[in-house]
Amino acid sequence: MGSANIQAKIKKGLAKAINKTGSSSSELVYLVQKTNSGGNTPIDLPVVVETDVLLKNAIFKSYDKSLLGANIVAGDRELVSDDSVAIKEGDTIKQGTTKYIVISSDIKAPTSDVLVYISQVRVQ
Repeated sequence: MGSANIQAKIKKGLAKAINKTGSSSSELVYLVQKTNSGGNTPIDLPVVVETDVLLKNAIFKSYDKSLLGANIVAGDRELVSDDSVAIKEGDTIKQGTTKYIVISSDIKAPTSDVLVYISQVRVQ
């Protein structure tokens, strides 16, 4: 089974989980991409433009309380998302009015093809 088949199965599985646990009024999950435009001087300041990129196949998971400790604090969540949008440390994730900062991102890629991102997020 090639990576494209596995990626398709992951997308299908995440979509199925979202359909089973969510509702038509569930808030969607977005990656907030920030782009600097404009100048780079004190006179001509850069303008940061934020664009919401839908994470179509993304689902949150809570951490087991026994894992709370040095790197995982109460309120942290795991975000599992497919390979369609890259998630990296420091990114901002938004669901409704709640914004999360990506503390760490584990890329599951046994080969050079990314299968899934599993990210630790914390409320900003």
